[in-house]
Amino acid sequence: MTPSGTLGIIPARGGSRRIPRKNIRPLGGKPLIAYTIEAAVAATTLDRLIVSTDDEEIAKVAQSYGADVPFIRPARLAADDTPDTPVFTHALNWLVDFEDFRADLIVNLRPTTPFKTAEIIDEVVSAAHRSGANVVRTVSRVEGVHNPYWMYQMDSDNWGKQFVTDIDMASYYQSQLLPPVFRINGVVDAMTPAALQSNKILCDERLFLVEVDDTSAVDIDTELDFALCEVLLATRNKGQN
Repeated sequence: MTPSGTLGIIPARGGSRRIPRKNIRPLGGKPLIAYTIEAAVAATTLDRLIVSTDDEEIAKVAQSYGADVPFIRPARLAADDTPDTPVFTHALNWLVDFEDFRADLIVNLRPTTPFKTAEIIDEVVSAAHRSGANVVRTVSRVEGVHNPYWMYQMDSDNWGKQFVTDIDMASYYQSQLLPPVFRINGVVDAMTPAALQSNKILCDERLFLVEVDDTSAVDIDTELDFALCEVLLATRNKGQN
C-alpha cells in the first residue's frame, strides 16, 4: 500500500532581496528557520515534514534542528518571483517518485513567521479534516483604519474614491461600527492536492479560516520586522524567567 498523509513543507530558498540569508539569520540566538522547524516537529498532526531549499547551507541548518531535507530544489524554482505552486508540485512529485509517498493534505509552513506554534499547526490541520475544506488559511483581524471600509483608491491625478463602493461610508464613522474583516497572514496554510493543482489557493470556494493572534502573525520581511521580533522574544523570555 502506498503511504499517504499530511505533508508539512517549509519552503526556504537561499536568496532574499531585502534581508540577505534571511532564513538562517540568527534571531534570539537561533537561525530564523529553527523556530518553524521546532513548532512543526512538536505538532502531532503532520505525518511527514520536509524543507524545500535550493541552498546547501540552509539544508544543513534545517537538518541540525530535526528537519528532513530529502532533495535540493532546482535553482529554476528558487527565483525571486517563483510562486509556491511549482515549488510544492516539485516536492510532491519527488516524494511520489523516490519515496512512493502521496500527500493527501499539504501544509505550507513559511519560515518567516517565527511565532507560529505547534498548536496553530494542529488547529489548521484539524480544521481541514473536520470542515472538508479545500483550503485552510490562518488570518488576522483587521482593526480600525486598516479596515477596507475606510480605504480609498487613488488615480494618477491623486483623485480618490471609495475602495468599497457599495456602502455609505458615513455610516461607519466609528471603528466600533466597522464589520469584522480578516486578512491572510501566511502563518500556516493547508490545501488539498486538487486545490494546489487548480491554483485556487487564494480564491477557492471551499476556503476555511482560522484566526490567530497578532504576535503569532508577525512576518519578517524587513530589518524593522527583525528588530520587532528581537524585542518580542526578549519580552517573552523575560516573562518566562
